[in-house]
Amino acid sequence: MAEIDLRVSGCWTLERFEPGSAAARDAWNALVLRAQGSPVQRAEFVFTAAEVFGGAGLRLACMRRGERIAAMAIVAGTRLLPEVFVASQMPLGAWVQSPDEAFPVIARGLLARLPMALQLGVPQLDTRFVPKPDTRFMPKPDTRFMPKPPGCALLPYIHTPWLAIDGGFDAYWQARGRNLRGNLRKQRERLAAQGQPLRVAVLRSPSEIARGVADYAALESLGWKAEAGTAVAPGQAQARFYTAMLERFAGFGAAEIWCGYIGSRLVACELCLRERGEFVILKTTYDETLAPLSPAALLRREMFERLFADGDVHRVEFYGPLKEWHTRWSHEVRELYHVNLPAGAPAAALLAGLRRLRG
Repeated sequence: MAEIDLRVSGCWTLERFEPGSAAARDAWNALVLRAQGSPVQRAEFVFTAAEVFGGAGLRLACMRRGERIAAMAIVAGTRLLPEVFVASQMPLGAWVQSPDEAFPVIARGLLARLPMALQLGVPQLDTRFVPKPDTRFMPKPDTRFMPKPPGCALLPYIHTPWLAIDGGFDAYWQARGRNLRGNLRKQRERLAAQGQPLRVAVLRSPSEIARGVADYAALESLGWKAEAGTAVAPGQAQARFYTAMLERFAGFGAAEIWCGYIGSRLVACELCLRERGEFVILKTTYDETLAPLSPAALLRREMFERLFADGDVHRVEFYGPLKEWHTRWSHEVRELYHVNLPAGAPAAALLAGLRRLRG
């Protein structure tokens, strides 16, 4: 890919996506930094996912205002129905924007740059970074002879939990439910009485990552996710993605694999990122034969106690659908959502007709 030209003013450009482009990676990460984005928005995460899961035909979209890059995206899909790239391993879609930009305005600008498109899909937006737009938004048409295009169609995705690391761990732990505290206290006492308390190891160096992901994959492959076909298994694409991605983060000290052992036996494992005060739990697995012992919860308690003590982490992101077990650890929740942006009233009517036929 050619070096990014910063002289173009106020327009979107499209180029073939090249995951190895240093210019694209640096521009993307600079925008994430300006937006105070999450580690899962960094190029080390997004570009690696696109490289492993995206296939051919991806395009890198870049919007500039003067010499400033205001938004970037990776565009996938067909010419008629393009969409911002997302893989199942990605918490958020491959879209990042400056916080002072209005999403409906710049998204419609990208749609206009795709002349054959009937609709632009933007999946998995985070209200933390892109507030939900007004569905009544009606941008001015290009000419007075063109009808106004319809507004955005918002589609709910998930509510995701997060945790503010504030104050001391003791106060946080006392605010948890009695059942969680009591169950983990009994399990810790039981293990201590057996002379085998949970031992925690954290892998951080690039040389440790491949082994850590392999151990994680071996443990997860023994459980229900293997039967469902969603486990990280040795040698498959998911394992390649997590290994490559975490190694890239480990290159600047932002990858962590938390491992919980009873004796020499790995009983729980979590793949995590830590950067600029944010800690993201990407994947969790545990030895299901020890489920009554709650190995994942035991590891999580040790993890959170250390995060409170470290002082450099201010929030923990779970980035997954809210489940009952999340509420035992945190009551803080926000929404992720999708947007479909029709090209205009005729395109919206055509898409509605096609949906009726398919339905």
